[in-house]
Amino acid sequence: MKTRVGLIVVVVAAIASGCGGLGMFGSQPNTMDAMMAQQNAGNDMMNGMMARQRFQQEMMKNPDLPAWHAQREKMAMAVGDRVFDKGFDRVFDSMITTLATLGCRVNNMERASGYITSSIPQLPPEQQEGLRKEALAQYAQAKGFPPSVLSSQGPYDIDFDMGAMMERQGGAGLTLSMVKQNARQTKVKLRFDGIYYPRQVEELYKKVWSEVDKQMFLDKALD
Repeated sequence: MKTRVGLIVVVVAAIASGCGGLGMFGSQPNTMDAMMAQQNAGNDMMNGMMARQRFQQEMMKNPDLPAWHAQREKMAMAVGDRVFDKGFDRVFDSMITTLATLGCRVNNMERASGYITSSIPQLPPEQQEGLRKEALAQYAQAKGFPPSVLSSQGPYDIDFDMGAMMERQGGAGLTLSMVKQNARQTKVKLRFDGIYYPRQVEELYKKVWSEVDKQMFLDKALD
């Protein structure tokens, strides 16, 4: 009789334990669920990393967008050309001084042709970073990538400077072309090469032309 009672107690305890999810029969489903969740998380991370790599490859292949190109063309026509009521030599010298003030590195300078090329001026770091984030978000959306490609997918994700890809490697710069209209008038063309995001180009136009105006004012005494 005692043996039967003991057996009943053991069976009841096992059933109770199984129903509570704590015993041998209840622990297996929980373990499987955890394993499946872990596997799904790993798959999501891998898919995210692959999407980021495709995004990187697309940007390296062609960092420009047709809509951006059209906007830059309109901008160049609207604000890229200016005429100064000053002689050619005075304008040329003022442009060289302006570039030095902006911290640009002059790569080519030909007074005879009125042609100057240099590195682009630097925008304030916070402004530059904000523009890069805007550009990346627009690019990802235009190419059909999810916003998640802009975020790291985990400790084993490939880290790359996506912002730097928006500027062509070694090709970003500005060009100044000056043409003598007459003895007291000079036309200046300002263009940016290798900078694709229109809002960044717009800010660069503002920065350079603002500094040119300041320099022209300072150079009045030399006329």
